[in-house]
Amino acid sequence: MLRGTTLSSPSALISIDLVAALHLVALSAAINKMRVAVALCVAIGCGNAFVHKPASRLHYSSAAAAAVEDAAPAEPAPAAVAEPAPAADAADAAADAASLKAEIFAACAASDRGFAASAADRANIEALLEEIAELSPTANATAGLAAGAAGAPLAKCWRLVYTSASDVSTLGANPLAALGGIYQDARDLPVITNVIDLTPRALQNLPPGVAATVGTASRLRVRTRARPRGAARVGLSFERVEVEQLSVLGRKPPDWLPRLGVDLPQLGLDVQRRVFGVSDEAVDPRDADSNPAFFDVTYLDDDFLVIQQGSPGGMFAAIKVDDLAD
Repeated sequence: MLRGTTLSSPSALISIDLVAALHLVALSAAINKMRVAVALCVAIGCGNAFVHKPASRLHYSSAAAAAVEDAAPAEPAPAAVAEPAPAADAADAAADAASLKAEIFAACAASDRGFAASAADRANIEALLEEIAELSPTANATAGLAAGAAGAPLAKCWRLVYTSASDVSTLGANPLAALGGIYQDARDLPVITNVIDLTPRALQNLPPGVAATVGTASRLRVRTRARPRGAARVGLSFERVEVEQLSVLGRKPPDWLPRLGVDLPQLGLDVQRRVFGVSDEAVDPRDADSNPAFFDVTYLDDDFLVIQQGSPGGMFAAIKVDDLAD
């Protein structure tokens, strides 16, 4: 244990460096293997279908983003599409949404993005998310997705402020890795990249000045390709998993150091038809109701996104940020 260690000599710092480095190597390998295994398992089940999850006019700054620092039904119904509202009603809805977002952000910050949430906390946050869903100003969340249009409603970098999804929540309990920023980068549609920043948990026991000196961080990227399955439903398919070193012992790795990654196999449409029980040749199995590889957009405006994951289920809330953290 590093807690209580007296850092009175260079050798102590070197030991901490070595421990941090070993933790990072072990962590990167474990996370990579875990994600690849999960992706391969789902790829076998979902093939080319996506095999994984993911306001008002008020604008929230990057400082606000930092303040709030990740089994579907057999035949889930697509999310309801919001109907356009008269101007006066829209103004009232925007004001109500702004008030709800303030409550949501405060609750998410208090629960560490859901990782420290009690059952009561989750019930409160998700009740607020369901309430704000009724006020979504975006009627067609998937507009421009397939063509990768620059003005597509989803085409932003989103930073997680809350999740109840088990596949992400369990990462918060990892004894070796501490979670940093968690993102859904949709700026290059139809590609959507899920990003998770990680640091060795042992570094949290060090004084801030020392931790900054020996800081070590890695970034996990899961690249998917999005496919509109309705006005509010986005189908996903895993394409590649990568691990990138952001820093090693307080130093940025050289630019020539490649990312570690693996391309994921894709199954043909005929195999997917058998997997999802699609007998109608006119139905694309990637769009079948029995295919759980999707997320539904329940709320979307210029700054705030709420989605419901198909499988393994769970809600995500995220705010717009300019870019991934350095």
